[in-house]
Amino acid sequence: MSQPFPDLSIITSPNNPVIKSPFVPYQLEFYQTKYSLMDIDRYTSFVKNAVSRFRASRAYKNYKFFLMNLGMDRCQINNNITMDMATIEMHHNMLTIFDIAFIITEHIINTTGYITSFDLVQHLRKVHHEHKVMLVMLNLTAHQLYHNTNNFFIHPDMCFGNWGAFLEEYKYGITIEIANKVIRYLDEAIKVGSTQDNGLMEVRDHLVNWSRYNEYNLGNQSYGNTNP
Repeated sequence: MSQPFPDLSIITSPNNPVIKSPFVPYQLEFYQTKYSLMDIDRYTSFVKNAVSRFRASRAYKNYKFFLMNLGMDRCQINNNITMDMATIEMHHNMLTIFDIAFIITEHIINTTGYITSFDLVQHLRKVHHEHKVMLVMLNLTAHQLYHNTNNFFIHPDMCFGNWGAFLEEYKYGITIEIANKVIRYLDEAIKVGSTQDNGLMEVRDHLVNWSRYNEYNLGNQSYGNTNP
């Protein structure tokens, strides 16, 4: 069978279809595994691609519209600024959308063994639809200020979403770095005061155990069978 693209070999394996070329030192697999994502640049590209596709999706835009219809139509920092006065953006607080996508990817690989970009986009859609990510609405200027200032803290009481449930559901994707980031955030929230618990302190107590298990048990599993 002739190939529509010259110098490309398409191996239609029932387990993991692969595209190869004699002119590049790597191959493209349909399913990504722990082994195929060992290269940090490839891993980053995989996650960023899925995040970009999700942000551009109708589901993402519809979810933002849904939240605005609930009353989240103004900036949480300057609440006198509404969507009629300025651009209001949806900000993923504390855990960035890249962090969320990374945790999902790690969890799926550690439990299933493989993931596709389509899977990752669907999981991003799912956790947003189920209100399991920490979100806050910011005007464009406040949003830019947040990302360019190290000491811009947004308290969890100002945010929407049951993100503790997200961490519990995808606990096998939590690394020690992610656990430390969440713990530092919660410690700062407690220091500021008036934090509504909502089970977050219990999640905090489990974070270190989950991350250590993932790092020292799941992380040391053999790469022997990397096909789905």
